[in-house]
Amino acid sequence: MDLKGKVAIITGASSGLGKATAVMFSKLGANVALAGRNAENLNKTKLECEKHGAKVLLVPGDVTNEEDNIHLVKQTVEQFEKLDILVNNAGILKVGSIETTSMADFDISMTVNLRSVFQLTQLAVPHLTKTKGCIVNVSTVGGMRSVCNSYGIYQVSKYHWVLCV
Repeated sequence: MDLKGKVAIITGASSGLGKATAVMFSKLGANVALAGRNAENLNKTKLECEKHGAKVLLVPGDVTNEEDNIHLVKQTVEQFEKLDILVNNAGILKVGSIETTSMADFDISMTVNLRSVFQLTQLAVPHLTKTKGCIVNVSTVGGMRSVCNSYGIYQVSKYHWVLCV
């Protein structure tokens, strides 16, 4: 796969799958806008991406904050003059059953795993349409095979969005 000259936004890029995606995209020639809450870890990801020749934009922020999301897309397009790929990777896992999950945990799960994806997708679509770009929604196989009484909210918020879009 060749991503030379492509521009990607990657949320949750400070660790895990987001970091690995950023590094791999950089190896494949993409320039990347890295979003995440942990600025120190984002900088570590940046350094790894730059080793592969990528131009990197750091945009520390929280996907639950609408203004941060607006800023992320705006800064990316201003810096790189286009957007080819949106990777909605940021996510949160709150474990609990219907009996033990608080409404606060439910709300944060839906805000991080679903609402932020919806908003970032809305913001990115006009730019992705111009470049015939793509969206990668990181999901979970857990939505297909439920683990009773422990991951229900997570499964609904991550997996079922992918089925509906």
